Amino acid sequence: MSFRFSLAAVLSLREKIEQRELLMLERRYAELAAAQGKLWELAQSIGRNQEEQAEALKQGTTAFQLQLAVEEAKRLEENRVQLQKKLEEAQARLRDQLKIYRQARQKRDVLEELRQQQFEQYRREQAKIEQREGDELFLLRLQHKR
Repeated sequence: MSFRFSLAAVLSLREKIEQRELLMLERRYAELAAAQGKLWELAQSIGRNQEEQAEALKQGTTAFQLQLAVEEAKRLEENRVQLQKKLEEAQARLRDQLKIYRQARQKRDVLEELRQQQFEQYRREQAKIEQREGDELFLLRLQHKR
């Protein structure tokens, strides 16, 4: 008789749930990386804008150009605030998903441990049966020789 885990279907379901949550976790990491990348690019744009403003001021500029530069700086800062907010939201979603994944993993681990314990018990029982059969065979041979 081969080993059969009575909760195999549940274990399979838990494995699928864990896999689904892992894929979602990977998506959350990708979202976070994308938000960080956009924020970094914006920081680079802000830096370039500030350098351009400083250079324009050194060379002299019109009030209109200065006003445009100030408005551009304001727009870039508003974008930075929005991207920072999106980054924080992505971090929160990642933390939540990590918690969900850990719970799914824990539930699967519990069933896997139970399966392993039952398998070890099955192996011990099979070893006992084989030993008993070997002992009976030995006794039968011993009686047959007499």
